[in-house]
Amino acid sequence: MTGQWNVTWDDGLLWAAVALLFLLAALAAVQHNLTYHTVRIYNWDGKRYRFLGRERLRKKNDAYVVNLRERMGDASFTTRYLLLASRKFVKKHRYANLLFYAGTAEKWLPVEERMRADVLYAYRQQEGR
Repeated sequence: MTGQWNVTWDDGLLWAAVALLFLLAALAAVQHNLTYHTVRIYNWDGKRYRFLGRERLRKKNDAYVVNLRERMGDASFTTRYLLLASRKFVKKHRYANLLFYAGTAEKWLPVEERMRADVLYAYRQQEGR
């Protein structure tokens, strides 16, 4: 014997390992996307900020844009919102422009750790009325 390793992989085990690797890579990509490309939105209810959900950060021209969905506007208690972006995004884009849309209403904010906006959600006009 010359010290060779005689390891035989079962084809099913090899495919399972490859599938698990792809699944872990996909989950890591989704986690990265949620962490660094979304903003958490909270609404003041009179006592504390309540979590409404996450919205995607998009870049239009030289500003970042966040759209508040109608569902979140309906679930809001007041017109005061708190937007929280990831630390990495804030560190990289500090004091850049962020445009917060609440329906048709808009509010310009500088990118900071805690972005507060007082804006009344304005419903979009439906065509044909």
